Amino acid sequence: MNIYIESHPRQNRWWVHLDVWRVSFQSLEEATTFVDRLHARVNAPHSLTMLAERAQVVGKSTLR
Repeated sequence: MNIYIESHPRQNRWWVHLDVWRVSFQSLEEATTFVDRLHARVNAPHSLTMLAERAQVVGKSTLR
């Protein structure tokens, strides 16, 4: 995923681009905070086994 921040001076906004998507922010600080959190989540370890087990547990708890 291509993630980058772009300034838009005419609208006094900052845009975070996520491939073809764009999210608008009022300040560079807000945009940077969003990008940092997004990078952390994208790069976090993900286990398909863990996700499958969690889905089974959630499914069982709703059947009661």
